[in-house]
Amino acid sequence: MASLGEQLRTGREATSLTIEETAALTHIPREHLVALEADDFDALPGPPFTQGFIRIYADALNLDIAPLLDAYRDQSATSEPTVIATPVGRSSRKLWLTTLIVALAASMVMVIGIPILSNSDGDAFNEGVQPADGSSSASAVPHGALFELIVTSPTQVRIEVDGRTFVDKTLDAEEVRQWTPERETEIELAASDAATLTISGEAVPQFAVAGQPMRHKWRVEIPTAAPVAPLVKED
Repeated sequence: MASLGEQLRTGREATSLTIEETAALTHIPREHLVALEADDFDALPGPPFTQGFIRIYADALNLDIAPLLDAYRDQSATSEPTVIATPVGRSSRKLWLTTLIVALAASMVMVIGIPILSNSDGDAFNEGVQPADGSSSASAVPHGALFELIVTSPTQVRIEVDGRTFVDKTLDAEEVRQWTPERETEIELAASDAATLTISGEAVPQFAVAGQPMRHKWRVEIPTAAPVAPLVKED
């Protein structure tokens, strides 16, 4: 039986797609597609993302996903990851389109150099957001901030909320997740331009380099109680 990589390469060549064209179509980085077709799993970011890549690749080539995942598990001795997800619900198409338009407009504003997202201290909500292989300090968001992630093309998504897994699976286009962290939240995307994010209704511009994985953490600013003035006894 052909290996996973051979099946993917044969399927791609049958559609006359180049690696570059496939990367543009799937939003999977070119080097990850090359690694998949070479069965070089050590060069890939890990089982959850790799299985997400396989699903997206298979969908783009109209291939049966199950045999490909079986081949990957056989070749890598990897079992299916546990998925713990609590979907909030799918927004209406009108809401999705409206939010997408806002996100695109926000990206255009950022191109001409005007910052659009800031908290009370003037720190951008997306400050320090960068690819998954980088590291940065968490960005701050106000207590009660509502996060809404809208997927624009199929991609592997992992969301941690207050230390617990909220989503860890491949989401399809138009799927929506909403959550409000109490302490912190972290988002990982297989492709940074495959989803849009708003925080309390304000669009967060492009996460990272288009087509590259992204990971970033936000911490919640917990309001402190105002000091109580001491009682002064009147004479």
